[in-house]
Amino acid sequence: MSASEQTEVTERSHPCPKCKKPLHRIEGKMGPFWGCTGFPSCRTTLNDIAGKPSTEINEHYRCPICTRRMVRADKGRGDYWFCSGYSKGCKIILQDANGSPEATHRCPDCDNLLVKRQGKNGMFWGCSDFPRCKTTLSAKSF
Repeated sequence: MSASEQTEVTERSHPCPKCKKPLHRIEGKMGPFWGCTGFPSCRTTLNDIAGKPSTEINEHYRCPICTRRMVRADKGRGDYWFCSGYSKGCKIILQDANGSPEATHRCPDCDNLLVKRQGKNGMFWGCSDFPRCKTTLSAKSF
């Protein structure tokens, strides 16, 4: 192997922080993550941030309310994500957006989630705390 080929392999591979074997990206039920190729003797896993292993948490796969992990529903049930705290009372459900949970937005007045709704004049964003909070925003705002 030439020096340039070895450099390319080194740049693309990510060594396990514990055993130094390469990590590989896995599409899991709670989003992508990195696992050690030395499994089952090495059970190291890291989060996926922008396609690279990281100890940081990818906020995109977190519940916007309780911060628990979002879980992708089984294909037979639909194309959506739900909070892993669903059985504990957090009933957040987000639609799938190309393999990850859809982006969420907060109400500028009460900080609850905004929900996309269909009105007589087209799509708009409304506060999930309606009718207590009547804040609405144009669908073009986001």
